[in-house]
Amino acid sequence: MKNSYPQSNDYSPGTWKGLKTSGGRKASFSCPLCGGLGTLSGHEIDPMGGVSPSVVCHNDRCSFHEHITLEGWETLTPIDPD
Repeated sequence: MKNSYPQSNDYSPGTWKGLKTSGGRKASFSCPLCGGLGTLSGHEIDPMGGVSPSVVCHNDRCSFHEHITLEGWETLTPIDPD
C-alpha cells in the first residue's frame, strides 16, 4: 500500500510541489518525518501520482522510506517536452 501526500506550495512536511523541467514534469517532496526537502528526479511518477522506486529521505539521520502517491498529480496539466 502506498501512502498519499498532498500538494502544497509552502513545502510543509509531508507535501510535494510540481516542478517544470526540460525533461517534463517532476516533483519535489518534503519529508513527513524531518521536513527535509528533495527532488524526485531519480524516480518515475505514473499518471495517477504513484512514485517508484520507493522514496528514501536524503537526511542520513531520518528513517523515512516509503512507497508514496502524490495526491493531485493526475489533475496537473501535462508539460510538452521542449
